[in-house]
Amino acid sequence: MGVLRWAVRGTVGARLLRSLKASKSELLLGVAFGFVSVAVIAGLLSRGRILAGAESQVGADQLQYLSWVVSAGEHLSIRSMWSIPAQQSSAFIHPGFLLSGLLNRAGVDVVLSYQLWKLVSIPMVVFAFGAYVRQLLPAGGPRTAALALALFGLSPAGAIWSWNRLVGGFGGQLEFAAGEVFAPSWMWGYMMTGIAVALMVIGLLLAQRATLPDSGHKVGVLLCVTAFLCSWLQPWQGAELIGAVLICDLASSGAETGRIALLRRRLPFFLAALTPLVYYRWLSGTEDVWAIAAEANNSVPLWSIGVWALTFLPWLPAMRAYASRPSGWQQLALRVVPLLMVGEFLVVGVSHAGTFPFHAVQGISLFLGILSVEGMLLVKDAAWWRARLPLGVGLCLIMCVPGTVHRLNLMRLEIHRSAQPYFLETGENAALDAIALRSGPGGVLAPIKAALSVPAHTGRPVWVGELSWTPNFRGRVAAAEKLFRGEMSTSSARRLIDSSGARFLYSDCGHRSDLTEVLGARLLHRADYGCARVYELKAGKA
Repeated sequence: MGVLRWAVRGTVGARLLRSLKASKSELLLGVAFGFVSVAVIAGLLSRGRILAGAESQVGADQLQYLSWVVSAGEHLSIRSMWSIPAQQSSAFIHPGFLLSGLLNRAGVDVVLSYQLWKLVSIPMVVFAFGAYVRQLLPAGGPRTAALALALFGLSPAGAIWSWNRLVGGFGGQLEFAAGEVFAPSWMWGYMMTGIAVALMVIGLLLAQRATLPDSGHKVGVLLCVTAFLCSWLQPWQGAELIGAVLICDLASSGAETGRIALLRRRLPFFLAALTPLVYYRWLSGTEDVWAIAAEANNSVPLWSIGVWALTFLPWLPAMRAYASRPSGWQQLALRVVPLLMVGEFLVVGVSHAGTFPFHAVQGISLFLGILSVEGMLLVKDAAWWRARLPLGVGLCLIMCVPGTVHRLNLMRLEIHRSAQPYFLETGENAALDAIALRSGPGGVLAPIKAALSVPAHTGRPVWVGELSWTPNFRGRVAAAEKLFRGEMSTSSARRLIDSSGARFLYSDCGHRSDLTEVLGARLLHRADYGCARVYELKAGKA
């Protein structure tokens, strides 16, 4: 118990919640969220191996982010490192990756420079969710239950469907949806998501505060900054914040003159929140590399009705709360935001007006958690639930524990299987260091799993890499794999190498075929690093 008390007192999230006079239960939930949030990186570190940078079930995402960190550190703007030469996207600047990039350029390890965002994202989510729950529910059991559902709420359907095994097909779609909804999974390599969701929630609280006559200019300025950063970090949450504020303002103001006056006061907020959205829209229409990403992301199948049903059916008590009339601005926002999230998903998914609609539902557990508690209180009052405390606790545990344990177990299985590039062998790390230290420009041709780590650890572009940004991704994956397995004819191999524009060929520990004879006169230098190998080519063609 002494260790537990120390943990509760010592965490940043706990101090933030304590500043709100949070209960011990709420403090413990904040600490538990922190522990689950760092569980995956702790598990990876416990292996005692060299981290490549992947941390989720889709490790390519984190390695893409690390490539952005390296590029931002070198150029301030971000280039796509997934083709040779790197495709310049000189207008793409992202504050999170820029700050990590500057740290990396100052000498901080690239993986660490990105992982440091956990120190911001975890306490921000705990603080924002705790503050929002506190705003809408009375102290005691209702508030604790809602915060638990917000931080850990997840349908147990995925756990029941596919316990203790990796899944595909319908089960894979369930896990896909769970990864978007389950708050701790944002900390498994997607810290910008956590910060963006927290900023959206804080923006809602500030927007309500700004409607009060005594709010002052500081609240308005803080709201504008919050909205701007929210939209810049993740446009899905920025759009939802704009929609919620607009709808609640129009619905909450009495006379038409009052609505007009309020919207005039909101003009700086709307401009601040809309600016990054216009910026992203401009990028998608002017940069070829963004067109590649949009095509890849929009080709992902939308969730089926069955996935929606099993993911959100356990939140059915929230529907009871919709039958009650909202008592104020924030109560209306509570009901509007989930509808906006689903609406944004459908609009983007069907019309392709944006990209990757699945991110639209990130943060929905907070709103559905509060609404579920409100719905249960409408069915039976607080006194009834206090008299039947084990029932309420049991229902809450069903919505929190199986899903949390299952998600952690899935990550354990993924790490054990090592299909994702979680680690680098000693030889692979030495090979990447050697490529990074060679002077002059030049890209790298490597098989897909090895190639994903190249930009982050060498600063050089690769011929094939992340799905969303690699031209002709599947064709390039197949060709590179065939080359490095020695299954390609000499003439075909030479044509591929020449057309790739690569200066280096990098063979990881999973590909031992010797390409020396294939390279022939093009080979300038070959070096073996344990089980890995690097070939440097002469300029020109064979």
